[in-house]
Amino acid sequence: MTQNTEPANFNALIDTLSLQGYVICDDFLAANTITALYDEAYKRHTNNDMVPAKTGLINKSQQSNIRGDHIFWLDANSENINTQAYLSKMQALKAALNQQLFMNLQSLETHFTMYPIGGFYQKHLDQFNQGIHSAHDTKARQLSSILYLNADWQADDGGELRLYLNEHEHLNILPTAGKLVLFLSQKFWHEVRPAKRERISLTGWFRTRSQSLL
Repeated sequence: MTQNTEPANFNALIDTLSLQGYVICDDFLAANTITALYDEAYKRHTNNDMVPAKTGLINKSQQSNIRGDHIFWLDANSENINTQAYLSKMQALKAALNQQLFMNLQSLETHFTMYPIGGFYQKHLDQFNQGIHSAHDTKARQLSSILYLNADWQADDGGELRLYLNEHEHLNILPTAGKLVLFLSQKFWHEVRPAKRERISLTGWFRTRSQSLL
């Protein structure tokens, strides 16, 4: 089910999330902001500011068999107005989720994500225990979010987010610009399918313990 929301009005989004544990929202931010965020992320990529993403505590030689994305963590103190527009909207969403669903969300950790052509991420959960000494213990992650930034994405470009609804059903979601996907981190297995194009998103997790930005 796809929901559209007006700025700072998340009622339809939250109702759907409450019913099914996930929601897809088109046009989460203004089109010009989405374009500017894409440009910012691509600049980070071309400047080699992005680093290969890591998975838990597995060794480096195994990483490329599981995922192939590069990331750049966002800073809440960034002076970029488009980054701040995104963070402000997510802050408002967090407040609404806490008010209406009593989720006790304390913070958001979030980063730009860039998948190269053919890049993928195998089926996984976003919530797992990385160990008591890890600064990114994912047990605190309650709600996963992905905001796609890719203009003119076509179905035959691939690169879908495959969300497993249960043992027998899945949902393929195209990474089209302005689309926000939210889902419960501990419930939904998911994977990122290979694509014919590079693709960029803002990936994040609302947490129950203060760790990062919001």
